[in-house]
Parts: sequence; C-alpha cells; structure tokens
Amino acid sequence: MTVQTFCFDMAGAGDVSLLENWIKTLPVGQIRRLVVLAKTEGHHAPNDFSRDLLKLQLDRVFQESALTDRSLSMLAIGSEGVGSPKGFAFVELDPGKSQGGSDAGESSARLALGTACSEPVPIEDIGTLRLVDRVTRCAEAAIADARLEPEQVELLFIKSPMLPARHPAATPLNSQLHRGRAISALGGGVALGEVDRERLTEESIAKDLSIYTRHVQGIAGAEIRRIEVVAMGNRPGAGGNLRIASTHTRDLLDQRSLRVLFTEQGLRSDPFGELIDGDRIEALIAKMMVPEDGLVRGSRTTVYTSGWAPESHIRAAASGVLGSLLGHLRFFVSADSVHQAPIGGGMAAIVVRC
Repeated sequence: MTVQTFCFDMAGAGDVSLLENWIKTLPVGQIRRLVVLAKTEGHHAPNDFSRDLLKLQLDRVFQESALTDRSLSMLAIGSEGVGSPKGFAFVELDPGKSQGGSDAGESSARLALGTACSEPVPIEDIGTLRLVDRVTRCAEAAIADARLEPEQVELLFIKSPMLPARHPAATPLNSQLHRGRAISALGGGVALGEVDRERLTEESIAKDLSIYTRHVQGIAGAEIRRIEVVAMGNRPGAGGNLRIASTHTRDLLDQRSLRVLFTEQGLRSDPFGELIDGDRIEALIAKMMVPEDGLVRGSRTTVYTSGWAPESHIRAAASGVLGSLLGHLRFFVSADSVHQAPIGGGMAAIVVRC
C-alpha cells in the first residue's frame, strides 16, 4: 500500500473545492482508503453547525466519486489565532499502483493507514466505562486494518460520540466533551498496551491524570453516534515516501520537544533555529492543554477564568507557537489532551516526506 497526502485550504465551512479537484486527479479505482481530517472555523455554542455543513459537502464528494464505502471524515471546529481553516486528506492506493512517490522497498518503513468504525453506540453506554471498551475494540480493528503491530503505531486518532446538551437523556457524564475526549484516549491506550485496563474505573475517567497514553489523540462529538478511528504508523514495505513520527510536549510553549522530533526525522535548522526544509512536513497533528490551575510555567493565565471557552484560548496560543516553528500553517491543532500526555503537556505527530 502507498499513502499520499494533500492539504487543502477552505474559504468557508462548506468549501471542499480544492479537495474535490485533487480527488479527480487520482486513480479512484485503486483507492483503498480515503481519510479527511478537517478543522473549520466554528464556536462551542449549541447552534454552531459548521461541522454539519462541512460533512454534508464531504459526503457529497465521496458519493459523486464512488468512494462512500471507502472514506472517512473526522471533523473539528476551532481555527482561532492563526489556525488556518483547512483539511488533510490521506489516500491509500493498492500495492504497486501508486501515482507519484517512490516504492521504498521491503526494508524501509513507510506510512501505513487503517480505519475502523463501530456500530451505533447505545445511549446508555455513552460516557461510561463500557464505551472505553467499545473504543478499544474499534481501535484494535483500525490497527489490524493498517496491518500494523501496536508498537508500530505512531498515531491513533479517535472520535467517540457524546450526547448534545439538549438531548432529553443528557447528563454531565454523557454530554461533557472533556469526559468524551478522555474516553477516546483511554480506549485507544488500552488497545496499544499503553494503559492498564485494570486501573480504570468510572471515577478515574478524566480524573486520574496519572494515567495517560503515548500515541493517541482523542476527540468527541455530539454529531456522531458511532466510534471512528484512524490508525497511522510505519510499516516495512508499505511503499511511498511518507513517514509519521510523534512525541509528547511538556506544555503549551514547548518547542524543544518538537525540534528534537524534527531533528530525529532528518529535518535541518539554520544557526538561528529556523527550519530550512520545513516544507517536508506535510502535516502536524497536535493536541495541547493547560493544566486545570491555569498556570503556564508558574504564571497565571485566564484560560479558565475568561469569557472565552478554554479550548479557544489554547488553540489560539498553540497556533502561534506551531506556526512560528514550522514556518507555515499546515497543522491541525485541538485542545484538551486529557489522558493523552502528562498533566499540562501535549502530543504531536508529524507526517514527513522522506
């Protein structure tokens, strides 16, 4: 299998014209998987429908391209700061039939892609430990679909369902985004062997932050009823010219951990620390957080005490840090890395051209 990627800008929440044109250049009959991760402008109020509009347009493109049964879109709102509204498409082509990119041979590990979706989750399981177990099973299916071993996985990107606050069965446990993200992370961590299932209880979800994963980013949404998982890792013989690598960051300002990651992937910096070949980074997918006390390196912030949603603060700040480091805006950043990094830290994965 050979994976190609394409970053596309969006002029508005429903604009998928660049993606549509790119798909037309592909040998559609050879596509095994198409995954779109997209970040659109939007807010946290219940009447924000930007994701709904974008999903409608993506579903239309998938249907018109005869790709509905081979495609998955995972959408998130929030393009504050210099977080540019854009999407990242990853397409996996059948063996020996890739267009562009060189065959790396059996000895070189290259990017492999897998997906899985669950059946609709019963309402009574949402927000509970039972949903963690459902996430684990779905994550295991995505890893198997990518033909990866758990230790080869660099990123499990997981979205699990929650209830909208207006739902008559909504409670603080099944309608809270923070808990939903925690469940996504913990289920993925169990699948990778990074989280001990025996340590998990209903009370530990989103509370015992000493439990965290190494290779998972978890999100949640009220617009879905099923679990959705994308697995990415490096597999010998996968072909193509892309690799993925990941790391934890210590806090919102931590560029050093990212610079180490870049160096390990062969990226170079000039004497002043600016990336020379940053264009080789096709995508950076990041989860960031500020600890609940609101302190960053000992100083008080207003992340949790202002009129803005905390996630908006974090995304805006992270976008400036990442944009200045990369020298471009090809990043997807979301907030709240609960159970996905040490307290106050984050997780970042980069897709790099070899």
